[in-house]
Amino acid sequence: MIVRILLVIIGLIHLFGGLWMLADPMAWYGAVPGVALTGPANHHFISDIGLAFVASGAGLCCAAGSGLRNASLALAGSIWPVLHALLHVYGWFVRGAPSTPATAFTEIVGVVLIGALGFGLAWINARKEGVL
Repeated sequence: MIVRILLVIIGLIHLFGGLWMLADPMAWYGAVPGVALTGPANHHFISDIGLAFVASGAGLCCAAGSGLRNASLALAGSIWPVLHALLHVYGWFVRGAPSTPATAFTEIVGVVLIGALGFGLAWINARKEGVL
């Protein structure tokens, strides 16, 4: 039960983050440490990412219910955030570590830890529900 509760919490984080990107991309761009260091704001690209996070968050929130279908949706919802996390880790190897403590915190906790935790918990939930 705790695994499913944590998946819903992570799903809500992704869902609300994605909705923020869609509702006010420029505010999101300016507020999240390190994002502005990636280059000029691109409204369309930020909205694309927002849609991916909304879909992932909705899938992860399906873990609130038990059963094969809900576990499958939660596992599918965990894929984008963990791939996004791996992209950030790859970037550290190519370009170096984040340049500021705030950026490091955002990337380590807000991207990598949340993405990996969501995927790990979704995997555990999927195994328990018989998906894997």
